[in-house]
Amino acid sequence: MEFVAHPKDLPLDIKIVEDQSFPTVGTERLGFVGITYLATDPYLAGTSVRITLEEIDPHFCVTGRIAWCDKERDEYRIAIEFPVEEDCYCVRMIEQLSQIEHYRRQAKHQGRRLNYNEAAAEWIQQFAASFPAFTL
Repeated sequence: MEFVAHPKDLPLDIKIVEDQSFPTVGTERLGFVGITYLATDPYLAGTSVRITLEEIDPHFCVTGRIAWCDKERDEYRIAIEFPVEEDCYCVRMIEQLSQIEHYRRQAKHQGRRLNYNEAAAEWIQQFAASFPAFTL
């Protein structure tokens, strides 16, 4: 099971969802299962949450479950798993777009102006091979 750290400069909107049930995710599940994120508030493991990511896709909305929550300085590192395969696949795609946008922003801070396609080409060449695969 692999989680990808979501870039902090692309804030997620996280809302608790009541009465959402998910299939059990076994520890034998391989590949991409979700994301980690630095949140300002703690969440209980097992809590269902709905996330949106306006900056990448205003229509993106998916529900996941808090896998764990650890205090990290003044914030909380949460892991959100996506037990429904279609949602997990969608999150993996959105997360790759987020990583590319984060890469583009970092390049800008270093004085390099890249458009999204240039940033995507560089990110793919440097990081795509190490990005966790989606395994059914």
